This record gives sequence, structure tokens and C-alpha cells, in this order.
Amino acid sequence: MVNLETVLVTSLTKSSTLKNILTENGFSIVERNPDFILSYGGDGTILYSERMYPQIPKLIIKRGSSCRRCDYSIEQLPEILKKIREGQFKIRHEMKLAAIYKQHKLVGLNEIQIHTKLPISAVRFTLTVDGKTYDNLIADGVVIATPFGSTGYYQSTGGKQFSEGIGISFNNLHNKKLSSLVVSEDSVVTVEISRGPALLIADNNRDFHELEKDDCCSIMKSKTIASFIHVSRK
Repeated sequence: MVNLETVLVTSLTKSSTLKNILTENGFSIVERNPDFILSYGGDGTILYSERMYPQIPKLIIKRGSSCRRCDYSIEQLPEILKKIREGQFKIRHEMKLAAIYKQHKLVGLNEIQIHTKLPISAVRFTLTVDGKTYDNLIADGVVIATPFGSTGYYQSTGGKQFSEGIGISFNNLHNKKLSSLVVSEDSVVTVEISRGPALLIADNNRDFHELEKDDCCSIMKSKTIASFIHVSRK
């Protein structure tokens, strides 16, 4: 059994209430080398937490009402912590995506995006996956998503939630009727820019890269995973 004793808190709003609940339930709050991360906020805080502390188990405490199966409210926190202390929890693993561009690498938990840099000009590109090529695509961009991210930006661009594989949806595709698709998690998605400029983006990471004509990037399953603490709410 994995013992979780120390916790590092990531939050947009520092909460003394949150810290009091943790210490009252026997957890030590640390600044480095934690057993797990408590992410208190919204989806952006989750993405930030994974980017800053990759692969360390995360306990998600949401400030809003929209929750997934591994998301909990602050009202549930004392009960959740009690179950963690008693070993009544599981670690769920979620795949991430890696984007390779020249010597650069970006990793995303939700999605990798290629998005037009200028709002007045669409990006033109060719996408290849599983031996099939979609050429001369003109759009505001393309979203390549994980199952974890399939309820986010991917869904808002026409994709449907999925539980396995890699999702591909097109952001405001101008010139063709092409639905979103889900491919195997072992697939490699290649995007070549025929007219830019465009931006290569991972989640809400401000470290993005500009793509120009003839630039090419590959998106695939990352070798790293994200881990989340799941406690039964029965």
C-alpha cells in the first residue's frame, strides 16, 4: 500500500481553511518532495500542477461545480483525507501527449493545439495519421486531445467525449466537411504547415512555439503519465 503523508498545495487562492483541514487530519504540508499534490481550483490549476510536478499523485479539489469522477469539493475533503489515511484510495493513471517540433518537446495532459497566430488569417495545413492524409485543410487550428481532456476544448470544437485513444478535432474548419475522429493511443499524428503563422500549444502552458510554412510537428502518446487519487464516494 502507498502511504501518503506529506502534501504540497497548489492553489490560485491561498486558503487557510484548506491548510487547517490538512493538518487537522494528520498531513504535513511541505514545499518540496511531497507524497502527493492537492490541487485546489479549476482545470487550469490541475494543468499547472501536473506541469510543475509531473507524475506525482494529485488530489483534485474543485472550487466550481463541474467535476469529473476524481474531482472533489472542499466540503468532501475531511472525509477524503480520512480515507486516504486509512489506505482506502486508488491511483488512477491518465495518458499525456507529447509534441515534437525540431529540438523542442511539449507535453500536455488535456491537449496539444495548433492554432492560428493571427485572428485575421486561418492556418493551412496537412494532417497525417495511421497512413491517411488530410491535405489542404484551412482552419483556425486543430486540437489533439487525451481522454482526460476530451471534455474540454476538444469538445467545444466538435469532438465527443471518449475514454480511449487520441482525439482529433478541427477548430472552425473552413473548406471541408470533416468530423472529429478518435485514433489509437499508439498513433502518431503529423501536422505540416503550408501557410502560417501558427502556434504549437500544450494545455495552458505559456511556453509555446511559432510554426511557419513547411514546419512539421509530430504528436504522440507521451512516455510519462499523470496520476490522480480516487476515493469512493459511496
